[in-house]
Amino acid sequence: MTGARPYLAPLVLALAVWVYGPLVWTGALSLLDWDLTSPDPEFVGWGNFAALAADPRFADAVARTGLYVLGMLPFATVVPLGLAILLWRRPGRASHVYRALLFAPVVLAPVATAISWRFVLHPLQGVANTVLGALGLPTPNWLGDPATALPVIVAITAGKIVALNLLLFGAALAGLDRRLVDAARVEGATEAEITRHVVLPQLTRTTAGLALLCVVVAGQWVFTNVALLTDGGPDGSTDNVYHWLYTTGFTFFDAGRASAAAVVVLAALALLFGAGALLRRRAS
Repeated sequence: MTGARPYLAPLVLALAVWVYGPLVWTGALSLLDWDLTSPDPEFVGWGNFAALAADPRFADAVARTGLYVLGMLPFATVVPLGLAILLWRRPGRASHVYRALLFAPVVLAPVATAISWRFVLHPLQGVANTVLGALGLPTPNWLGDPATALPVIVAITAGKIVALNLLLFGAALAGLDRRLVDAARVEGATEAEITRHVVLPQLTRTTAGLALLCVVVAGQWVFTNVALLTDGGPDGSTDNVYHWLYTTGFTFFDAGRASAAAVVVLAALALLFGAGALLRRRAS
């Protein structure tokens, strides 16, 4: 162990500088009233947390983060799981081609993708409304209408998440115990029965893990699209807790309240991870 310490030192140092140091600094900022430029920040104690609790915009942002999680969950689990099983059942060159095409959104730059969607969904000159208008269909203002803006953000973000989780489900299927599948076929089970009683039970841990990951980071997944396509609008209908935190800190320069929100988010995620670990321990 003593001999390994010098090799671990760079990693520990990097964690201290880039992870734990900013965490401690954020905790300290949450107790101050500071605009990032004043030389004399004021100590306000728990004042920023009290202000957060009384701020309805923060409560709305938290609620919309929950909506993003609910909207993203099927795209993080059911859709990629179904696609992965379909491709797994029919191995070959065509399967590799489909897998590569479906994975393509992952390698695209998030900012470039968001800007492309801005042109596609432009209410007057966008490709989407041009096609709909040519077909005589309604041409909604996709990103300017509170009723459609949030579902559109979810749908745009879902392409990348489906692609990434398709790869992860494919890796899990590659490690499947083929002997159970072959034994079920010998016994005369149909493909649907094999999928339901043999394949899906072996993917339970992967599915649960990806679902938990979605719950934790869905709000961060949509951040780029929210920031570039709607900036939290219209009327705050696409704002979530991460975008709220960003605008509070770097648009309104309220570093103390933004840091307090970050501490609250971190505490909520820690509780979520703890609950997940406890459930997994009880299940095993």
